[in-house]
Amino acid sequence: MRLCNVLLIASLVVMTSAARGEKPFDFANTPGKLPKDVVPTDYAIRIVPDVAKMRFAGTESIRLDVKNDVRELVFNALEIDITSAAVDDNPLPRASIRPDAAQELVRLELPTDLETGPHTLTLNFSGKINKQGQGLFAAPYQEQGTNAKKTVLGTQFEATDARRMFPCWDEPSFRSRFQLTAVIPEKWTAISNMPAEAEQKVPGGKEVRFGVTPLMSSYLNVFVAGELDIIEGDAEGAKIRVIATKGKGEMGRYALEATAQILKYYNDYFGVPYPLPKLDQIALPGGFGGAMENWGGITYFETGLLFDPKNSSATTKQNIFEVIAHEMAHQWFGDLVTMAWWDNLWLNEGFASWMGTKCTARLNPQWEVWLRRTVPRDPARRTGISKEQAMEGDARSTTHPIQQPINNEAEANSAFDDITYRKGQSFIRMMESFLGEETFRDGIRRYMQVHKYSNATTADLWNSLAEASGKPVGEIAAGWTEQPGFPLITVKRETGGKVVLTQERFSIHFPDPPTQTWKIPVTYYVDAQSAPASLVMSEATAAIDEIPADRALKLNINGAGNYRVAYDESSWKMLLAVLPGMNTADRVNLLSDTWALVQANRAPLSLYTDLIERMPGNTDLAERQQIINAFDYLDALLAGAPERVGLRNYARSILRPTFDRVGWEQKADEPTTLSVLRADLIASLGTFDDAEVIAGCRERFARFLKDPQSLAPDLRPAVLNVVGRYADEKTWNLLHDLGLKSASSEEKQTFYDALTRPLDPKLAARALQIAVTDELPTSRAVYLVGKVGRFSEQPTLAWNFAKTNMKALLAKSDALGANSYASGLFTFFSDESRVGELREYATANLPVGSKKHVDIAADEVAFRAEFRARVASQIAALQPKDLR
Repeated sequence: MRLCNVLLIASLVVMTSAARGEKPFDFANTPGKLPKDVVPTDYAIRIVPDVAKMRFAGTESIRLDVKNDVRELVFNALEIDITSAAVDDNPLPRASIRPDAAQELVRLELPTDLETGPHTLTLNFSGKINKQGQGLFAAPYQEQGTNAKKTVLGTQFEATDARRMFPCWDEPSFRSRFQLTAVIPEKWTAISNMPAEAEQKVPGGKEVRFGVTPLMSSYLNVFVAGELDIIEGDAEGAKIRVIATKGKGEMGRYALEATAQILKYYNDYFGVPYPLPKLDQIALPGGFGGAMENWGGITYFETGLLFDPKNSSATTKQNIFEVIAHEMAHQWFGDLVTMAWWDNLWLNEGFASWMGTKCTARLNPQWEVWLRRTVPRDPARRTGISKEQAMEGDARSTTHPIQQPINNEAEANSAFDDITYRKGQSFIRMMESFLGEETFRDGIRRYMQVHKYSNATTADLWNSLAEASGKPVGEIAAGWTEQPGFPLITVKRETGGKVVLTQERFSIHFPDPPTQTWKIPVTYYVDAQSAPASLVMSEATAAIDEIPADRALKLNINGAGNYRVAYDESSWKMLLAVLPGMNTADRVNLLSDTWALVQANRAPLSLYTDLIERMPGNTDLAERQQIINAFDYLDALLAGAPERVGLRNYARSILRPTFDRVGWEQKADEPTTLSVLRADLIASLGTFDDAEVIAGCRERFARFLKDPQSLAPDLRPAVLNVVGRYADEKTWNLLHDLGLKSASSEEKQTFYDALTRPLDPKLAARALQIAVTDELPTSRAVYLVGKVGRFSEQPTLAWNFAKTNMKALLAKSDALGANSYASGLFTFFSDESRVGELREYATANLPVGSKKHVDIAADEVAFRAEFRARVASQIAALQPKDLR
């Protein structure tokens, strides 16, 4: 097969500086506020928390390497009161300590020049213990098996909150060794990055001293203390432990087994053995809502780590494995080698997302992990970040490049988004597919060896991959990481077996995007021909010759590429004809691309519905999930519109035959994907007014109240959500009582999710009130408002509540969520007049760091209004189908 206009990459010389406009890591030229004249090398920190007063006291000694004579020392501190300072044991007057709260800096004025060479800075300070996940925080909880109210301490430092617990050079390029000492109550256990090496009784409790860490960035420190259970084992020469609050230790058994498997896989893959003597997986009952890759002491919200075989679902089990795999990937990509500055955050998060999914897929092939990553992972709860969500956001005018400029702390916290994680993941997967799995791994091993215990930029990664592959990786990658958006490839057949490909930027609700091109690693196959093929499309057009006129041509094999494809009429008809023989990944890719074309007003809705109706009658999870999510989006869009009845009739006609095949009850030896699909269908059909499914959920809830084991864990979220949606006051109270009594974070979350679903506005208003109580951890309570706005279909009710209680709600939000919280509540509106309301509110009430999120939300509201008007008449034309 002959390729035209294809970049001949094999003969090109390896580039020495990979990414356009970026250079390899150089400490002196790395961005940041802090001067590079003074570099900390070693910290000795002592912390004395007082939980009753929600305060802590601290002292620290910092060894400094002064590169050039200086007259002041500049470092980070936030909400910390430094009471005394000394340099080389010479006390400084209190007046010389000049905090700059706005810049999150402290300046120490020195009486004379501090000369080049080693010096020691000593500080005494105090600070506050937070209720939300910023710096040192306290998480109250109910002890498992008792009614006792307890508290555990934890830390959350990424991106820039280590400075909330101790003064430090809190930028990632300032790598140092850290040695922590903490004073805690006698019955408590303390955890940090390194093993405890000494312990002694002191007034008020005991003092625990931990070992010295390797050179690392400040945000990777961790401190956890409380009444803890520990289970442990050994793997790959390291002590591995799972740590939870008392009574929950055994629920970490699955996580311990997963940790051993993953550690072995990563030691082999990276070619650098895990370098610390221990690896702790720590489950916290509150404070923050996700997981954090602190080196040697990874922290998780409990639902991300603890698995109860009797009460946890298959989805929970799979999510735990993948979250652990993601965070453990960071132990190398992020911890051992750290991005130089936050503009390269995607090096940490995009890579860990890809590596975590790759590892999970390799060790659990039956889970179909890559397909699950295409659409949201948990449609029964409508949660989870997917590739498709990231691509939809990247098609808007409000997107940004994977590698974006970061100027301050607020921008760093706002960089943790779908583009950084999922577009980064998708691009890395595409590059691995292009270079080959073994070659790509060799490049990663080079990168690790060269940059371990140091920092790196994107250019450093491209250089390592280029050296391993002999291909101009940086030249290809620049367009994907340094410019926003992604391409659409249009396929047009011409005479003589020639197929012309044309690329342009794909956009949704963005009528005149700038002209851009990418070097696209295009994969394709021709039906009935065995070997797939590829080309690098480096210009606006390319051609493939000798494609048989009667054979279907499919681009983007398995949907691994980060681009959309639109086919001309003849190519489309041939693809429809071979759908039954196509694998699930390629069918899902066609569904996703077609739905995106409808959103972009490049195709009518009928093109998508016709594709749905031609899909084989099967129970493939990802295929059905893609369809469910499209229906769900349209259903929410049409709230209050007469066309909604027709949409729901149509959706039931498509989904109900699949549910009838799956049935209510789990069958012996059925794959876990079928169990997940069953729950997804129940949740969706319940939303779409399927009377039999609603009745079935109510019957099962009644039995559940008498015997909780009568309802399979896999079905509980879906069944309870449907029950909550149509709940009366008595039912809502029953759900609330179950949530109040449960000490399990997973169970509690299931019950409280159901409480946010009622269509009855009085009950929805009661759910909103819970957000400002102490019934849930702060990281869970704050998001009840958005759930009510979305799932109870009452965004105005939710927004009015949020406006009244915004201060209390933001006090529960961590640094990563604060800037997007208020604007995110507008994304459930489909009335363009709300755009002005949002911008007026933002101008009067929100910080400058929220602007990016306000723009994104405003664009979403305007798009929803336009899409609703455009698609309503097309939905009115839909007719239910008999697909049985």
